[in-house]
Amino acid sequence: MKILFIYNGAENLGIESISSVLKAAGHETALLFDPAVFSGDQLINNKYLANMLSFDKKIVDNAVAMNAQIIGFSCYTGNYQWCLEIARRIKKRCNATIVFGGVHITATGGEALAHPFVDYAIMGEGEYAMLNLVNRLASGATDVSDIQNLCFRKDGRTQCNPPRPYIRDLDSLPLPDKRLFYDKVPMLSQKYLVLTSQGCPFSCTYCSNNMYHQRYCNETNHVRRRSPKHVIQELVYAKKHYDVRTVTFGDDIFTASVPWLKAFIKLYKKKVKLPFHCNVHPLTISDEAIRLLKEGGCWMITMGVQSGSERLRKQIFHRAGSNERILESIEAIKRAGIKISVDNIFGAPTETEEDLKQGYDLYFKAKPDRILTFWLTYYPGTKIIDYAMKDKLISINTKKRIDKGQYSGFAHGTGSVKNKKIAMYQKYQLLFQLRSLVQNDRAYIILSRILVKMPLKGALNYAIVLLNSIKNRDVNAFYLIKYALSKKRVP
Repeated sequence: MKILFIYNGAENLGIESISSVLKAAGHETALLFDPAVFSGDQLINNKYLANMLSFDKKIVDNAVAMNAQIIGFSCYTGNYQWCLEIARRIKKRCNATIVFGGVHITATGGEALAHPFVDYAIMGEGEYAMLNLVNRLASGATDVSDIQNLCFRKDGRTQCNPPRPYIRDLDSLPLPDKRLFYDKVPMLSQKYLVLTSQGCPFSCTYCSNNMYHQRYCNETNHVRRRSPKHVIQELVYAKKHYDVRTVTFGDDIFTASVPWLKAFIKLYKKKVKLPFHCNVHPLTISDEAIRLLKEGGCWMITMGVQSGSERLRKQIFHRAGSNERILESIEAIKRAGIKISVDNIFGAPTETEEDLKQGYDLYFKAKPDRILTFWLTYYPGTKIIDYAMKDKLISINTKKRIDKGQYSGFAHGTGSVKNKKIAMYQKYQLLFQLRSLVQNDRAYIILSRILVKMPLKGALNYAIVLLNSIKNRDVNAFYLIKYALSKKRVP
């Protein structure tokens, strides 16, 4: 069968993996892609520019013309309404079977089937659920009641089957179908995105992993890892066939296992030898892990801090670890000569200015090379929604809108933060970003006193981020700018 995927925003590893599984079974796949430069949370979100550069009509026209039997959408909360609108317009003009999957569908289950133009929804890992569904439809059969992870209509009602167990042997999956996206935007290959694992050992309340842990509550271990040899096989192939310049390991926690990392870095140094970036948790940082990362060519580490308030991290975010441990981890990374970037989230339930002041104190001491500030967005199925409701930040009605994708700001916009608090957060966003740029204590104090009194703090913040990118020779930041301007074969 011919399966067409439709997606917007950035490269999607889930679609690439599902496509490779379908192709291995003899099916044909294709992609229609909207890079959504100004509406996909990549760089700048601007409704006017997004509308000017909309590919919606071309996507619908091309989808109809391609005569695919099945059309698949991968939905996250930010693009869910877009997926619904595109699917609705396609269904009016052709009879293709429309399947929704992705993290938003996993969180909301059969919600998508409230729309008559969506035929099936897949929750959780989609590789084999999609393959089972495609094979069943290709055979002409209509009974799908035994396909795990699948939501469908039966006798006028929506039925969602239980999840199948996690894919434990990740090496058994074929290598991801990268060309699906690279043929659309060749520049994507320059910063090669790869996963060495699935899942996260932590369950932070704002994160999709928190929701996955609830959906897969019968699983005792949510982390599965590919063998070092299997990952190296993919990277060697990528170097040979694509224009790979750096590698980004997209794992939630790349340093979760030091023995695995030791075996991997030994092979990576020998066969890949490219600079790379990865994500860590303060509790997974050790001298040996840092040494291995440095030996392998790691140029920057991103560490989730999320708040300088230990109270907020413990009570609201459910993140273990003290400020002292965070400081020790950052200092050790900097001593090794690796750039350190930290993530900070604004707008948590019960957050006060005192919590933000503790963040100011933490970053003043830590002096990270880069601070990425995000605005809390409530995603369906996550525990933090309960705290928001308890704090009367959202209502039952708002919770329903979240499930429908009607209440979701972008992380680089102002997220779900109330308007009356935006000015306060913009002040601390400016102070945090400035600290990563100006690390001389006296100069920082003088500049911060001046800048916090100036208007247009959003514009000032962008200017500081740009200057800091130049100072750090930040390949990730310049990649985003080049990506926005690069040649694209879309949709």
